[in-house]
Amino acid sequence: MALIVSLVAACLALGAAAPHAQPPAPPQAWSLPSPPEDAVAPASTQDDYDEPLVRERRQTAGRNAENLGLRHDTPVGELFRDGHVNVNEGTNSLHYGGGVGAVLGRSADGRHSLGAAVYGQQSVVGGDTLSFSHPNLGIGAGYRYNGDKTSVALGAHKQTFGGGVTEHGGSLNLEHRLNNRHSLFGGVSRSKINYPGPFSQTDTNMNLGYRLNLNDRTSLSLGGHRSNSDFGPFGRRSNHGFNIGIRHRF
Repeated sequence: MALIVSLVAACLALGAAAPHAQPPAPPQAWSLPSPPEDAVAPASTQDDYDEPLVRERRQTAGRNAENLGLRHDTPVGELFRDGHVNVNEGTNSLHYGGGVGAVLGRSADGRHSLGAAVYGQQSVVGGDTLSFSHPNLGIGAGYRYNGDKTSVALGAHKQTFGGGVTEHGGSLNLEHRLNNRHSLFGGVSRSKINYPGPFSQTDTNMNLGYRLNLNDRTSLSLGGHRSNSDFGPFGRRSNHGFNIGIRHRF
């Protein structure tokens, strides 16, 4: 309980410093909204726990908190911190944020673990006068199962953008290792943005792929993904694609 209280206190402290971009505007009858400027994912999420689906999702405070909640490489109860700073010269803007998390529990055999985190971020747009966005504050949690051949990552988050805009969602990612070199992975995520009034937006993302470990440091992945956005009475939007990736750990 003391650990959870410390996480919440850290979130409130971040709110004072106001760590991401403005939330997307409510959908209009004549157009679909454009996504806001995205912050980079925290460096600590870019490791073996960085599932392909998570990488493709827009990094907001809630999702950053969910990613940190899925980071289970520290001792139980030990707080860790992470943050980001991103400069966009095209929009003359600065995006910054930070968060804290911890592993709340781990089974004796190490197969099951549970973590939680908070994250806050904000954007500053330059010009004749500086313009600060509403603080984007989020909280997230993550569960992991590491079997002999199958790994499961289950995460959830909730966040507020200010101005009465909130969002909540979750993700499920799995990987099955056929042997030391070949594995299959897949995942699905779903989130809902609630705007003031009758406006809302529901996003669903899915992916499926294959990974080849060339050696202990290098891997090649092939996969496909599909995304759907439901704007209620304003219609739907969907897209899909195929991607090839290579990864090397130095």
